Amino acid sequence: CLCLCGQVNPKGVKSGNGAAAAARGVFGLDWPEPSVTFALSCGSWSSPAVRVYTACHVEEELEAAKRDYLQAAVGVSTATSISIPKLLHWYLLDFTKDVSSLMDWVCLQLPGERRRHAVEAVEASRRSPSPPPIQVVPYEFRFRYLLAT
Repeated sequence: CLCLCGQVNPKGVKSGNGAAAAARGVFGLDWPEPSVTFALSCGSWSSPAVRVYTACHVEEELEAAKRDYLQAAVGVSTATSISIPKLLHWYLLDFTKDVSSLMDWVCLQLPGERRRHAVEAVEASRRSPSPPPIQVVPYEFRFRYLLAT
């Protein structure tokens, strides 16, 4: 679990029965933190890069991890088609309430020109009578550790 620098209260941890629950209460997150999704790597091709995080800069480092992962994993292939990684689809409710909101959130995370193309694709898909052309890229479980620099 991640805690923000200076927000730890160790005196809440008890020994004996309930120690694990008490530790989760002190060191756990009270609500879903979407950026944590991009900090966890299981060593597969589809996992985010492995990074080293520091207590006092964790928010900025998580933001960089999210930005880098989404820039590498989200694709805008045509004027009306966007591909998202399975990781986003699995944890959709950590980010937004539905697929449509997820696409808006993804667009906001992309840089300049890619953002513009993604927004155009999402808007075009919403005007279309057919279902939105969102492609979920299957998760690739083959082993690979990618270290961020």
